[in-house]
Amino acid sequence: MAIDQAILDDVAEKVAGGLRLIGSVKEEAQAQVKSLLESAFSELDIVNAERMQVAEAMLDKTRQQMAELEARIEQLEATALKKDSKKTAKKAS
Repeated sequence: MAIDQAILDDVAEKVAGGLRLIGSVKEEAQAQVKSLLESAFSELDIVNAERMQVAEAMLDKTRQQMAELEARIEQLEATALKKDSKKTAKKAS
């Protein structure tokens, strides 16, 4: 029994059409999921690792500068207290 070539061609064409339809549905679904994820991530204000490292480095530098400024203020206050106590001692004499 021989299968008619026209029938085989028709079945092959229908299968190929179905596969194309599945492929386009898959691509459309992927695009929609990607769009939803991008929207959700933009609302979460997520940063990438590189931006986080830059922010951490800036924070470390700021902390170091703050510590240096605090030490400098303490030094200036100590100097001012010494001068003030010397003036008070001279006035008392």
